Amino acid sequence: MREAGETPEPGEPGDGSGLGARLAAVGGAGVRSFDAVPAGPEVPLAGGPGVTRTDEVAEKKRPGWRGGRVIPSVVALVLVGCLGAAAVRFVDFSGPSRPTRAAPQAVPSAGGGVEAAAGPRASDQPVRADDDLDRVCGDTYFPAAPKYRGDGPHPVMISVRESLSADGRFTRTLNRAAYGGSAAQRRTWAPAPRRAQLVACLDLTGPGRPIRDCKSGDRTLSLVEGRYRLTVYEVATRREVAGTALTGGDRACPFVILTSAGPTLYSAVKDQQLYDLLRRRVEG
Repeated sequence: MREAGETPEPGEPGDGSGLGARLAAVGGAGVRSFDAVPAGPEVPLAGGPGVTRTDEVAEKKRPGWRGGRVIPSVVALVLVGCLGAAAVRFVDFSGPSRPTRAAPQAVPSAGGGVEAAAGPRASDQPVRADDDLDRVCGDTYFPAAPKYRGDGPHPVMISVRESLSADGRFTRTLNRAAYGGSAAQRRTWAPAPRRAQLVACLDLTGPGRPIRDCKSGDRTLSLVEGRYRLTVYEVATRREVAGTALTGGDRACPFVILTSAGPTLYSAVKDQQLYDLLRRRVEG
């Protein structure tokens, strides 16, 4: 306890030198330059608890301390880790793609057209013309048409495709059978389209053996055997009633050769061939 007016001793509370003077006394110039106290046993500083050691202050203030670089390094490591995880997830999700279901394939029909894999289609209209019956050789049937059932006669229309590169068809009539007999024969072999029960589809399928050369103006064309497929369908259902392969029996050069004809001609199927193949189904 000091009396009033006494000067405080150095190091006591109230001493004007304070903490700075005490630190200067201990560390000297090293404190001012923030140099560390030489390594050695830990010695408590004068002034007691709460006084910071000069070597700790110097360590924190030393210019070479790398604390400012640690945080960016940690952040960089975190970013690399995140990018690595994202890359793994990307690889996981970018594996083999889910198999897709193949679209239904179209297949050639016996009539030479393209028939959908789902099957023939029913027409909501009745037969009105020969062109409608040509569609039976493709993928269409007409439920309103007369049914093929019971005893004959069963009226038939013959639809022909004589090209390997085009799908055009035409109606062929067996004149001797249709017009050389009775009215009943005519109604059977040359019926009104709406009364037909059957369609006989005759399609060229390819060439056979060479037969001869045929002259047309200044052109010379090669006549070869024509290979055909004959398929008989019920108009009301497109159910196949009969089918067979055959070779055109007409081995003579055509009387008329179109200028658009290609370099190869195919032997035609004779009326008698068709009549013999169809008679049992049509008249029986």
